[in-house]
Parts: sequence; structure tokens; C-alpha cells
Amino acid sequence: MTVEKKEIIELQKDVARKIQEMHLSPNPDSARIFDLNMLDSNLSLFLLAAEFKEDPLKLSAGDKCIIDALKEFRSSSARKTDAETLSKELAASAREILDLLEQAEDRLEGCTETVFCKNIKARLDFAYELLRHIESLQDASKRTVRKWQTEEIPLPLSSAATLLGKARSEKKAKAARENGKKGGRPSRAAPKKSAVQQKKTAAKQKEADPASLKKAAAAKTKEAAPVQAEKKGAPAKAKKAAARKTSASKAPSAKTASSPAKKAK
Repeated sequence: MTVEKKEIIELQKDVARKIQEMHLSPNPDSARIFDLNMLDSNLSLFLLAAEFKEDPLKLSAGDKCIIDALKEFRSSSARKTDAETLSKELAASAREILDLLEQAEDRLEGCTETVFCKNIKARLDFAYELLRHIESLQDASKRTVRKWQTEEIPLPLSSAATLLGKARSEKKAKAARENGKKGGRPSRAAPKKSAVQQKKTAAKQKEADPASLKKAAAAKTKEAAPVQAEKKGAPAKAKKAAARKTSASKAPSAKTASSPAKKAK
């Protein structure tokens, strides 16, 4: 059986991960841990012997332990795990980690360092909430698993600051007292505007004021009144001038009136 060095390294990483999971398990199988440790040792010796060899590497009959583990590793890598099965496996792993967190929290009960215990507990609470979210997939329906596959699920907490901000200390209390003596937290002052900006702001406010709008409309009306009066008086003046011309043309001139008298003489 031939194998590449890269595949042996990946197999050794998988074995190390399994050993760690077995140690974290609440009921570890000592025989299984022993077998995995033996396999890890054989893989280390094989890689040490093949350090200066080129791929592909040959596995002999004496490497039966490695060959069996390699076959199982190849079959598990080729097999596709569906989301529903994987969610149940991850939920079981989350449950194991939650048990360890509960044990760690129990150990804080005998701690006399108040601030230290609050800091640790805040972080344990944050991790506990996140892992509880994963553990809920254990009994989740197919619809819920499908939602996890297609949508972005929000975190149960917005950020760690929501928990860490709750932690109180003597230093925080002292700072709060000092700020109280000075009048509390200062208000956020608006940035100062330049003279040009201030004029623009005042002009906009004046335009938006209803009273100023009425005044502006009245001023425009007063300005337009004389112009309109002039426009209305222009036709009347023209009519008067035309009437005068007509009457003047109809009246007899002095020369025309004296001509009959000359003829009578």
C-alpha cells in the first residue's frame, strides 16, 4: 500500500483530535485512548523514518495498525455528512463542553478574589449562552436545521460587552463618585460653526418661520401695488388723449369761420 506523506500528517492530526475529545468526555474509554496513543506513536515513528524519502511512501505488513487507521480515515473523508447528522453530533459535543463549564463555575465558589471571580464568571456566562444555542440543535426539527443552512442566525447575545459591562468593581465605583462630584458626565457639545455657516443657518430658519414668510409676502404686495396702478391708469390716459384729438379735429378753425364774412362784404 502506498501513501503520501501529507496524508499521514493529516491522519496524525485526526488521531490527536480524537484523543483530545476522549479526554474531554465525561466517561472516557481508557482502552480506546490507549489504542489511539499507540497509533499516534507509530505514525510519529513512520514519519521520522520517512523524513528524507520522497512520495509515494510504502507501507509494509508490519504497519498494519497504520494501514487499518488509514483505510478508516479515507472512508470517513469520502463519506459526506448531512447537516442534520452533523448538527446532532455538534450538539452532543456542546453538551460535553457545557458540563465542563459548569464544573469550572463550581470551582469559583471557594475563590476569595471578588473581582477575579466576576471577570471569569462573565466570560463563562457568555460562552455558556453561545454553546446552549448549539446544544439546542440536538432536538431541532428539519425546518430549524434548514434555517441554519440558509439564513444567518443572530447570536443569542449582541456582544461580550453586554456581559462584561455588568461587572462592577471598586475602581468603577470610585470613578463614578469622582465624576458625580464634578457634575456628572459632560454633555456632548455641538461643534462650533463658522460665521458663514451661522449666517446660512439663520437665513434658513428665517425662511422657515411662518411670520417671516407673511412679512415677505406683504412686502412683495406693497412693491407690486404702484406698478399695477400705473398699468391700470395707462389705458385711461390714452383714452383721454384720443378724445381730445377727436374734439379738436371737429371744432372749426378761426380761418374757416371768417371766410363767409369776407364773402358777404
